[in-house]
Amino acid sequence: MRSVLTALGLVLASTVPAAGHDSASPTEREDYPYLGALRERLDEAAGDQRVVGLVAAVIERGEPVFIYTHGETAAGSGETVTAETMFRAASVSKTFTGTLLGVLEAQGLVDMSAPVPVDVLQLRGDRQPTLEEIASHRTGLPPNAYDLDLEAGQAPDRIRMRLAGVDLLCPVGDCYTYQNVAFSALESVVEDATGTDFNTALREYLIEPLGLPAASVGTAALEASPSWARPHSGWRRTANTPGNPSTPYDTIPSASGLNLSLNDLIAWAQVQLGTAPGLDEAVRARIHSPLTDTLRETRRLGRLRDRVDATAYGLGWRIYEWGDRTLVLHSGYLSGYGAQIVLEPETGFAFVALWNSDNRPAWWLWPTVMDLRTGDGPGDWIEEVMED
Repeated sequence: MRSVLTALGLVLASTVPAAGHDSASPTEREDYPYLGALRERLDEAAGDQRVVGLVAAVIERGEPVFIYTHGETAAGSGETVTAETMFRAASVSKTFTGTLLGVLEAQGLVDMSAPVPVDVLQLRGDRQPTLEEIASHRTGLPPNAYDLDLEAGQAPDRIRMRLAGVDLLCPVGDCYTYQNVAFSALESVVEDATGTDFNTALREYLIEPLGLPAASVGTAALEASPSWARPHSGWRRTANTPGNPSTPYDTIPSASGLNLSLNDLIAWAQVQLGTAPGLDEAVRARIHSPLTDTLRETRRLGRLRDRVDATAYGLGWRIYEWGDRTLVLHSGYLSGYGAQIVLEPETGFAFVALWNSDNRPAWWLWPTVMDLRTGDGPGDWIEEVMED
């Protein structure tokens, strides 16, 4: 398949496993001088022994201006990662589900103010949560309720039925608590609205019409890809050993099931920014609008609270206030994989990244980019975490 970056005039060369590569031209570097410093930071992150494969891109004014690839699809394989290599997107999948719901709502197929059917999810509260409340994590359940049971192999529909016996931390709709199993209740709603299974709905309403190059769902689709990244798990491991990408989270594709390449993430970011066709402005405004403050998220930011003033959640998207800038973003984690997408719709900026190992430096890429781009800080987040 011809790279979408080549079509845009950004020719991406293959890289050797030990080196990174970026495709920013001299003109682009003059327009965006922070890209040189960013490449240095990316090389620094990629130098961590636990980083196996890493791909990243920067979009400015709606167009890719910087592409970076480093490393291997599997440690010791010699197969380099490229912009077409497939990774697990983990919870970045929620941005697809939120967008799908926005599209179906605009078409009159879904009423987001309607309560979730009791045969799909029932809670102890005085009332049923609405679809909007589920999509924005306002069920009142304890955070990540019964994720461990899902990881132990229990079926998500049976787990959801057991949620009826869980004491709520707050009344339905009153507070933010992040969920995976409860979030998956939205799959049945989508299936009822579209008359097809959730994965097919994703493909027919989003992936195909938006022109994502290779996006897919589930382990089987990942392994069928011409180039796909193996996971490397273990935060304290001393050797990089490729693992099995199969995960119980495949059973809840709405929350964590997608596979994406860097090309896919770039295309997805452009659609969300409105610089590529496919989403009406009203839908983008709907899904990116804050629906609930996420005080738990704000507290867990730690050192980032010097930059981020407030956090919220919309339909499958987080919203951060970085000074006077509004960022729309999400990250994703599955054992051995990580993903980031950060948008500033007002300026047409985005940063996206994917990697295939448990490591600390990669998680600090997006604040590094923001510091370097805005001048709000020295952009030394990666250096600090590597010294800890």
